[in-house]
Amino acid sequence: MRQPHTSPTNGGLTLLKYCLTSAMVVLLMLTGCTSMRTIEPTPTAALQHFKVGDTITVHTVDDTIYEFEIVEITENSIVGKRQQIPFNEIKKLQQKKIGIVKSIGAGVGITYVILTAGVAVLLSTL
Repeated sequence: MRQPHTSPTNGGLTLLKYCLTSAMVVLLMLTGCTSMRTIEPTPTAALQHFKVGDTITVHTVDDTIYEFEIVEITENSIVGKRQQIPFNEIKKLQQKKIGIVKSIGAGVGITYVILTAGVAVLLSTL
């Protein structure tokens, strides 16, 4: 009985598919390592937590949501390049916060899984 022909590149293609899938999983996991920090919508709190150049999300009392880079914070409003929103019209101020420990842990864990699986795939082709 004849044995089916196997391509010598089959293991390489499997490894390539595995690496691409793993890279996508890593990207998805790292995007989960951020959270939104909510700040009280007052001039004092805004000055304490934000600086010019920070990107923030502003929720207004009429349920409009703006995301922009801060150009200036005054006593009365928070200012972007194209918007100036008075504090009395702001319901919520938010800024993305990156979880450093979570990001490092996810990176180390995923790297370990990828390397272990990669070695297993390579050993299985020998």
